[in-house]
Amino acid sequence: MVNFRTVGLSSAAFLLSGGGSGPAGSVRLAAAQSTDDMEPLGVHGSGTTNPSKCFWHIMAKLEEQIKLPSRLTYRAVGSGTGQKEFLGKGIDVNGTSTNTLIPYNNFGAGDIPISREDWIEFGGGGENKGASFVQLPFVLSAVGFFHSIPGVPTGERGLNMTACLLSRIFQADITTWDHPDILAENPGLNVAENYPIFVGRRVKGSSSTYSITYYLYDQCPKTDANPKGWPLDKRKKEIEWPASTYPCDGSGLMSRCLQENEGAIGYVDVAHGHQSLLPEIRVKNGDGFFLTSKEAGDEGIQDAAKDLSKVPSSADGDFSQVAYYNEPGPNTWPIALVSYIYIRKDISFIKNPASRTLLKAFARSLYDPLYIGESDNLSWKQICLSDGNYSIRCNLGRCVDD
Repeated sequence: MVNFRTVGLSSAAFLLSGGGSGPAGSVRLAAAQSTDDMEPLGVHGSGTTNPSKCFWHIMAKLEEQIKLPSRLTYRAVGSGTGQKEFLGKGIDVNGTSTNTLIPYNNFGAGDIPISREDWIEFGGGGENKGASFVQLPFVLSAVGFFHSIPGVPTGERGLNMTACLLSRIFQADITTWDHPDILAENPGLNVAENYPIFVGRRVKGSSSTYSITYYLYDQCPKTDANPKGWPLDKRKKEIEWPASTYPCDGSGLMSRCLQENEGAIGYVDVAHGHQSLLPEIRVKNGDGFFLTSKEAGDEGIQDAAKDLSKVPSSADGDFSQVAYYNEPGPNTWPIALVSYIYIRKDISFIKNPASRTLLKAFARSLYDPLYIGESDNLSWKQICLSDGNYSIRCNLGRCVDD
């Protein structure tokens, strides 16, 4: 039976080269000599905004424990940007998009796996195989739709939206909240005539965009019989949006877009949405039941990831088919995401040996309850993945270089 712990860090232990070891709770760094060509001690990552507060919390804790001057940073710029910077892909060199293979970070992070095309080219033996890498899944999260219609709460008395209604709103086919098709699904909705919909959407490559477009297409695909459904060519992390929509880059800015614009709709990881006290829209799951992520609860989000049949047996394998949208179950949440960090197999490009050790310590900390367990207090909750025989739990302990 394949499990995420094996695919995560324990199998990565023998794949990463060029660094030291030691449990996350005891960061032991190689003696860093101060020379002109030695990099400062540090670890720097970029990518998804969803678990950014968790990363920052863990980095601060590691900095407190290190006896040497150090700096750990993470830029929450979105999964797509994090992947490009990690792979050295599509970098602007004198006006030309080039695959430089030079990483712009020590690790990348995303709530979507690296595509099969990029895995083949960079990690699976293609022409750019020098950038081969491992993908380490460490948490399951959820994305939902939120709104800011005054007086409309979350829950059973809240707003119900089918995937087809959402598809039409995000394609600017429905532009007011009093549209007959919205009122037909929500007969108790009391809004002003022609009350406009402010549509917030993400910018650049976003795992949230990736997940909601897969959800919309799976439940309401565009066909000859359904011309207003979601198009297949818009099922990806970066798409062309109607000019009437508003860019809200990052989870934090998306939450602000909804808070600051009355009558808005948008999508964001549910931790950010709930922390911002935004009313959540009830959407249909794979079994056709309306629910919010709070109504689904932790168990309903975990249930989305019961099927592990598409998980590769090694951390350097192809994760591109691992997706959890519209999974069966009356209480299953329909938009669940696995978060990954991406690390090169060969980390010798990090010149300071102590920084290589620190990178491994950071990776281990994502599976250590002394670090990630405290993130529950940051409105970013680790969800366990389970198939009945094993689970990624909040107390995994040591995972790299055991």
